[in-house]
Amino acid sequence: MKLAIAFFIVIFLTVIGFSSFQATRMRYRVCMSIGGRSHCAVAEGKTAKEAIESAVQIDCGLISSNRDQLMVCTTQQPQSIEKLSK
Repeated sequence: MKLAIAFFIVIFLTVIGFSSFQATRMRYRVCMSIGGRSHCAVAEGKTAKEAIESAVQIDCGLISSNRDQLMVCTTQQPQSIEKLSK
């Protein structure tokens, strides 16, 4: 009886652990442009919004030459947003 309960607990924890690692991740390619420079970055997130915001931060960080440009860049609409498959 104790062995069956222990076996059930192990199986249950394995299923919970596996499902949490297999959480759906959204993947997007986002292109930004500022000051004549442009960049496209790919990022993943739990939601589309999270993935897009992450890619925008990457792009703007790479193409901005100062903090003011970075602030402007991150508030602009992306040139393109493309949902990627896994």
